[in-house]
Amino acid sequence: MSSNYKGLVEQEVKISREKYGDNSLTERKGKGFLGKFIENLSDPIIRILIIALIIQVVFSFGNINYFEILGIATAILLSTTVSTASEYRSERAFEKLKESSSAEVKVLRNGRICDILSEDIVVGDIIYLSSGEKIPCDGLVIEGNFMVDQSALNGESTECRKRPVSVKGFELSEEGRVFRGSVVSEGRGIIRCERVGEKTFYGMVASDVQTETRESPLKLRLGRLASQISKLGYVIAGLVGAMFLFNAFVVDNGFSLNEIQKSLSDTH
Repeated sequence: MSSNYKGLVEQEVKISREKYGDNSLTERKGKGFLGKFIENLSDPIIRILIIALIIQVVFSFGNINYFEILGIATAILLSTTVSTASEYRSERAFEKLKESSSAEVKVLRNGRICDILSEDIVVGDIIYLSSGEKIPCDGLVIEGNFMVDQSALNGESTECRKRPVSVKGFELSEEGRVFRGSVVSEGRGIIRCERVGEKTFYGMVASDVQTETRESPLKLRLGRLASQISKLGYVIAGLVGAMFLFNAFVVDNGFSLNEIQKSLSDTH
């Protein structure tokens, strides 16, 4: 490997860190499985099922169809549990992503190659990569011809070749760029750090698995539908209650005013 590169000195490292930040990932406190489960009960589809369950119970009176009620309740629990488990696994995935922050990497600092923690890397650092090492940042390939495994970022098992070529953007397919989270599977190379921390492709993925997902148009429409159904449910529940009272005090007393008054007085 060539050594004709000028690494950063301590003052430049400080300036770069102040301007672009360090290479650490911010960890947000999760809500836990139970907290996410309760939150997911407000999902539009789940709300519709809950309303359907309530209506089923209200209309059944003394003749409850336990099979239908059990079926709706099971659908609510299964749907909510699956959704919550998926989100919970995403949070755990972030913890695995964060494990690599303490790995040591070789960088050119103060005119010599030294080992530092990957979280201490800053924009502008010259980094030396060897086979089997995780790439600690998004960077530009300045020397070498090596293969990388980017499956952690794009899910593809096919390895990509990286070498010094002109680049146009920060696409994963760019031969001249490498991305944090991928692994050098063969060969060696030298890169210049260009993005660190949550500004890296890897960091953005880690951030996404911790933050709330933006609601899709479908989910927004389902939300409005659930709101309308809930209002309708309140109206129906009110009508059912009124019908029950009418039947109990008016119909059962043969529409007799005296009997109705007597029944009302007996309730006090």
